[in-house]
Amino acid sequence: MKRRDIQPIYAETYRRRKATKKFLFGIFLLVVVIALGFFVVRSHEKHELEKYPIRGVTINQTNGYIDFESLKSDGISFAYLKATQGATFTDDSFQSNFERSQGSQLPVGVYHYFSFSSSPTAQFKNFVRAVQDNTGSLPICIAIQYYGTYGENSLQWKTVRKDVASLSDRLRAYYKRPIVISATRSIIDHLHVQATGKRQFWPTDAQIGKPNGDATFIQVNQKEDFKMDKQIVFLPMSVFNGGKGKWHRYLN
Repeated sequence: MKRRDIQPIYAETYRRRKATKKFLFGIFLLVVVIALGFFVVRSHEKHELEKYPIRGVTINQTNGYIDFESLKSDGISFAYLKATQGATFTDDSFQSNFERSQGSQLPVGVYHYFSFSSSPTAQFKNFVRAVQDNTGSLPICIAIQYYGTYGENSLQWKTVRKDVASLSDRLRAYYKRPIVISATRSIIDHLHVQATGKRQFWPTDAQIGKPNGDATFIQVNQKEDFKMDKQIVFLPMSVFNGGKGKWHRYLN
């Protein structure tokens, strides 16, 4: 009788162990599949990225001290520095970043974050006051992103188009430089503008390796790591939409 009483307990324990082993094996297979999938995706991205040899980064005050010589040694070919945002904000590191960037001889540009709530005149004055003549050698960038309560369905796009055009025209006329608009494809489409030599596009959500004929730059990574002074700094990385020959012609 005792043997018959104990047997079901052993049998249940065996079944539980067997089920646990199957579960753990299933988890192991899932991890392997995910790892392989990640490896395949990363390999594909790396292969596609090799088609774009000219790579650059965007920098603002949250990134801390930036060694531009180190960036250049890591294969970075250009850098964009945040200067202003809206009608009053100025990036605290802009002047020091700009001054140090000049010693590296990296092509440098500056960018302004567009405000939906500030007039283009006020934003223009803020930019000129902060940047003065330190615009670098690349087109001036106007970065446009949704924020706060401002989204695709809450904006008055007719007004936004007018304000972006006004700010672009004033910056281009004052500095005699082209303007590049950095935004998602959706925002660019809402602006109802075409890419030209004086007004260029920098999509932030385009896929590399896909047709992006109207793009001058393409953002490819929000957090690319760079080693500086034994520390890792994460910077958004973009690429120039073309090869080295096209890049040299672009700079000239």
